[in-house]
Amino acid sequence: MTPEGTTALTFALIIPTHARPEFVEQAVRSGLRQERAFDRIIVVPDGVEDPASEALAEFPVDVHPIAHAGVAAARNAGMALADTDWVCFLDDDDLLHPSYLRDLEIAIAQHPDAGAFNAPYWSFGAEIGEREEFSASTLDECLDAIMTAAPRNDMSYLDITGHSFDTLLGGLAGSMSTAAVRTDILRNAGGFPVGLIAAEDWTMYVNVARFTEWRVLDDRRAFFRDHGGNAMRGRSTEKSLSTLRAIRAFWQPTAMPTPPHRPIEAYRRGYRYEVLAALAAAARNDDRAGRREALQIATEILPRRWDRVFVRMPRPVRSLMWRMEGGAS
Repeated sequence: MTPEGTTALTFALIIPTHARPEFVEQAVRSGLRQERAFDRIIVVPDGVEDPASEALAEFPVDVHPIAHAGVAAARNAGMALADTDWVCFLDDDDLLHPSYLRDLEIAIAQHPDAGAFNAPYWSFGAEIGEREEFSASTLDECLDAIMTAAPRNDMSYLDITGHSFDTLLGGLAGSMSTAAVRTDILRNAGGFPVGLIAAEDWTMYVNVARFTEWRVLDDRRAFFRDHGGNAMRGRSTEKSLSTLRAIRAFWQPTAMPTPPHRPIEAYRRGYRYEVLAALAAAARNDDRAGRREALQIATEILPRRWDRVFVRMPRPVRSLMWRMEGGAS
């Protein structure tokens, strides 16, 4: 053990990026401003000609571009390069509070058996909307804003210690831009599934929870930027199908540990919603193959006949069925 409240552990920060040089430069600067320095910062541009490589040429970070393959492949490439005890992640459009790594290290010292952490975060944007807690565009503006800003978003969803695996089977309860995982656990969990264009982060959270509980830091230690390019602003058919494929994979046999959890029927409402989202996307795009796949997966993740009938009904009929259901789980 090093000085009180710290550890002798090493930490890498992995930042995947794609075609957002102005954002990733700010993200890197926030990583470099940590009160406890990262031992290594690895930026993985998703594309060999991504402008981030040139934008970060003079920064004291490791930049390793890959052939364009998606964010899961970029994160995995960064993980493969990490030679540290812990790996932390930051999306290229978000920012870390200068105290993030210091607080994480203290928390690890207090919970030496813990293998994964998240931290609460602030939401900001160029303008204040439904989710944004203040207006800002840089880290310094964020730090100034939180001196007087009042939290608006409930961060309690991150506190899943003691039932991480069970909770995560029902939905993502984590924030990639504050995720920190012990490197050996992350590798045993398989990292991020390449081939999915959605729910790759959800899959990582579930598989890490097979090996350790997720813990959460006490204070908000990141800034999530809301902007027009956020990934979840609308879903294509393929994104919705990727989410359904991920859910199906959660319930398939695996050599990894399977902690105690509720039966699949307990998650029916959330899974039903995802099936409906995929069917709606398929309808918008006149994607008959996508509709067929969504309905096929529904037979596997919705064991109750009522739910399988529900997702096939037109919206007015679903509303009536919902009233008949009476909100029962």
